[in-house]
Amino acid sequence: MKNTNIYRAFTIGLFTFASVTSVTGQGLYNPTGRTLTHLQTAWTLEKGSVVFHSNTSSYYKTVLNTPAGAGPASTTFWDVQGNAGLAYASGKHLEWGLSEIVYQDTHKGAGYDLPADLNFNIKFGSIGNIRSHFRYGLLLQGRFPVSGNKNIPFEPYTAGTFEAGLTGLMSYSSDLLIPEAGTNFHINLGMWYFNDVGKFLTDSPADAFAVTRPSRAMIWGFGVSFPANQFDFGIEVFGLAYAVRPPVTAYSREDYIYMTPSVSYRINNRIAFNVGLDVRLSADDEKTDFANTPTQLINSDLPSYPGWRLRFGSKIYLTKPEPREIIKPLFTKRDEQDLELANRENTATMQEMLVKERRKTEVAEEELEQIRNDRKKMEDMLAKLRQLLKNGEGEVTDKNQAEKQVTKKEN
Repeated sequence: MKNTNIYRAFTIGLFTFASVTSVTGQGLYNPTGRTLTHLQTAWTLEKGSVVFHSNTSSYYKTVLNTPAGAGPASTTFWDVQGNAGLAYASGKHLEWGLSEIVYQDTHKGAGYDLPADLNFNIKFGSIGNIRSHFRYGLLLQGRFPVSGNKNIPFEPYTAGTFEAGLTGLMSYSSDLLIPEAGTNFHINLGMWYFNDVGKFLTDSPADAFAVTRPSRAMIWGFGVSFPANQFDFGIEVFGLAYAVRPPVTAYSREDYIYMTPSVSYRINNRIAFNVGLDVRLSADDEKTDFANTPTQLINSDLPSYPGWRLRFGSKIYLTKPEPREIIKPLFTKRDEQDLELANRENTATMQEMLVKERRKTEVAEEELEQIRNDRKKMEDMLAKLRQLLKNGEGEVTDKNQAEKQVTKKEN
């Protein structure tokens, strides 16, 4: 629990160096692909794109304790997590993501997991009218237990089983052709199923509190991003609300709400760094029963969820660059700035023009395909109408012939 572990120090150093954002848990943590700090966007990556993500989150709190027969002493409790993941777009509307919790403080046993659990997501996105500023998507997520630890303090609840969730996505951008280039707004809303029936959340033989009903929770969030050349400024509000709470032995059985302001810095159109700060808006309403269960109280001054959490992260486009170009770099020597600025402005303008022309071509091709479909429907309708008219003429002819035969017989 104390910050004396060499692995923790190594993980903090590694991920702070490799990334300059994010806690994996349910739904709105450590997303991959086209994302904000926590929220998923409804947009998918361009087909064939592969993106690498790395994230860390850290929280600490120093508390006073007075051991028997000794004077006052202080202890610092840490909660650190490191993640790495990949996202791949196999189609225009389909994106795959896989991330591993490389390091996780557990505050039990060895004190850490190395590695911890594996997370995946499948996104069906970029759905909507070609001329609309809105896009919609659906996200399927899952978590596979890799380590033997479960029910970790300070972290979202997990019972050490396979978990899954389904989330609806909506995104809006003021820029129709390159969404990240305009002010954009996002909403996520979904459900998470913990699959924990029959599980005991402590390792104590005296634990008689098995999960009798599957725990379920609603996950939600909304956020907005303001792009400005090399910087993106964002703010997100997200939370979790249990429909069925875990048993009283769970460390994290409370609802929570967080707000996360963040800043993203793009070195170029392939590499970006992000820093964010989670601030808990919900009250620290402790619902774990420490008095009558085997769940151990770490310290009475510690919260169920961190009051704050610092996040660092990186994003690297491995195959295709991000469509947005940087016109004027932030760090450029003055004697080189004028010359490079003119070249970059021309290059950026050309690149964005090519991207926009390609998007316009895609729009035109979709419209042409729609016209072809409409024409085919009209041709089918005309063919059916001709057949009906033909059948009608045949019936009239048959009727006339029958009337003539009756007249002949009467004569």
